[in-house]
Amino acid sequence: MAAGEGEERGNRTIVLGLMADSGLPERVARRLGDTLPGELSENVDAAVRWEVSVVQETLPLDSDGDIPLERYAEDLKQRHHWDLLVYVTDLPRYVGNEPLVSDVNVSQQVCLISLPALGWPRVRHRTLQAVLHAVAHMTEGSSAEEPADGESANRLAPVHGVFSSARDDGKYSYLSGLRGRLRLMLGMIRSNQPGRLLPSLSSATAAAIGTGAFGIFYASIWNMADSSSPLRLAGISFLAIVSMTAWLIGYNGLWDRRRLHGLAGQAGMDNVATAVTVVLSVAAMYLILFAVLFLGSLAVISGDYLQSQLKHPVSPIDYARLAWLASSLGTFAGALGSSFDSDESIREATYSRRQQERRKLADRTSDGRE
Repeated sequence: MAAGEGEERGNRTIVLGLMADSGLPERVARRLGDTLPGELSENVDAAVRWEVSVVQETLPLDSDGDIPLERYAEDLKQRHHWDLLVYVTDLPRYVGNEPLVSDVNVSQQVCLISLPALGWPRVRHRTLQAVLHAVAHMTEGSSAEEPADGESANRLAPVHGVFSSARDDGKYSYLSGLRGRLRLMLGMIRSNQPGRLLPSLSSATAAAIGTGAFGIFYASIWNMADSSSPLRLAGISFLAIVSMTAWLIGYNGLWDRRRLHGLAGQAGMDNVATAVTVVLSVAAMYLILFAVLFLGSLAVISGDYLQSQLKHPVSPIDYARLAWLASSLGTFAGALGSSFDSDESIREATYSRRQQERRKLADRTSDGRE
């Protein structure tokens, strides 16, 4: 169906298909679904009656680890009776070494938007702006730059930090420089959803709680915590979190030493995002461990007995210092305990679904070359 079919005298209808990968892309797309018709009417073309259809559907990756949307575009549009198609994915994409935000094909009336390039904060707003710009360009029906006197060009302000470049059949938008890579990294971390890793670390958590609980029963640990300065305790905590992070990354093969599919910057960005994702997950486990041990020490150790051991009046701060040191010791043990957790489940919980697909594809490609 071409854009403009369903046209009635004095009233043109355009159906926009908003297709999204499962997870965060789908949630963002569905949040946009109700308000998008009004936004399109206000910012793109008020003479058009806009209809928006939100669908969760995932396209397979090609041999290069990318999404060949143009290969499936016509079939998808005909099957769903769409005039325009915008596909939102959580797969990081690049043009050269620059993070790709959107890729518009005017001749096929389709656009692919990469959610990680939109960063972490204000994702819904940035996705909305990317969709509006893509639709405006598709409905103008030209691969050239948007005309200065065009209604949609006047209404839609440029998106800060996003650059555009024309190509034969459309245009693409991308991020540039250090700030652009930082935005992409934050978006990749958000797509990875660090909290998902915690349920996969059940053995590590059990080992950490067991070791930490064992520590709060020993008077030597009490005196050690009492004599340690906050700076020293913080240093021990930092060392424990970094050690467990390094163990998880190394033991489970989360670090990528290759340049995936010839993209020079992709492996580096992927590794940094992975490291931050694991650090945040371990830090969250550490805070949970601290809360459990703090409450446990309050319940088990009476104030009078703790005071007799420390030789000075005690307060909740003393219990907190004890739980602080015990949590660090427990985290060291948790790193070893993580060896009993499933490495496959840890990898799946560390990456977004599409990034995990890309890494598996790279592993198969690498094995095929060896």
